[in-house]
Amino acid sequence: MSSATDLITEQLREAQAIEQSSLSLLQGHLRGAPPGPYRTAARRHLDETRRHAHQVAERLTSLGASRGPVGTVVTLGEAIAGRLAGAALAPLHLLTGRTRPDVLLRNVQDEIAAEAREVATYEALERLAEAAGDPTTASLARAIRDDEQRYLDTLRALLGPLADRVARERLGGARPQPAPAPGSARSAPPEPEPEPQPAGRHNGGPVPTETETETPYADRAARLREARREAGQTPEGPTRAQAARLREEKREAERPVESEGPAAPAAEVHIEAPWDGYGTMKAGEIVERLRDANDTVRAMVRLYEQSTKNRKSILAATEP
Repeated sequence: MSSATDLITEQLREAQAIEQSSLSLLQGHLRGAPPGPYRTAARRHLDETRRHAHQVAERLTSLGASRGPVGTVVTLGEAIAGRLAGAALAPLHLLTGRTRPDVLLRNVQDEIAAEAREVATYEALERLAEAAGDPTTASLARAIRDDEQRYLDTLRALLGPLADRVARERLGGARPQPAPAPGSARSAPPEPEPEPQPAGRHNGGPVPTETETETPYADRAARLREARREAGQTPEGPTRAQAARLREEKREAERPVESEGPAAPAAEVHIEAPWDGYGTMKAGEIVERLRDANDTVRAMVRLYEQSTKNRKSILAATEP
């Protein structure tokens, strides 16, 4: 293996470990995330992250990346350590119910830090692959980096509104507005809460459902409070128009919102089968095929078996 291929392989393995860590982090955060912009964006990016991990593994195989007995153990260790690191960052109390706003804010902060590292990793991989004359790896790194950058931008847009919500709940009152400039009639209205950006077409991504983008109860309650404040501003009491709006907002606030219901537990980590037709093969057939397989394929089979059927004969055949 040439020095250029060695360099690209090292970078791809680092990217693979980062993707495994990101999988565990996202799954932990999604366990208690309420319906809304964050949950929609995180679920979409979870699917993207699974695809990224598979693409990186396929690129490693196409480059003929294989390790010796010690290196094979390190490969498995990197994948397991990545998941443990992601799980360690996920708060344990998420298993008991919905995420509180302050915890959701911390989750977004953690993911911003993780996504910034992923963007830097794939940006470096793209430049190194171009310098090494590997346009295929460079193109893959560029596509994945765009997905990571898009999710990072979405998280940054959600950070401000989440911080404002925590401030309202913990400190009370509305978010303080800057004083209007001298001579201005009134201050500018607050910016609406940003929605997650849609997935790019070049590298896929699921479409959010309508139920996840419906108006939440909190928005309806805010509109009702605003209508009541306006109705009480005249000495004679509310005008007909104000009273009509107050009745409409009250009916709207009491109307139930259709949603997906309680947040379902996140799915188990999905690992792709080492090859097509693997699931239909018997243990003896798999063991026979492993006799001529390289170390990379053995490592993939071992990781897949540990997460599924955990058959002893196959695990023994993957040992160096």
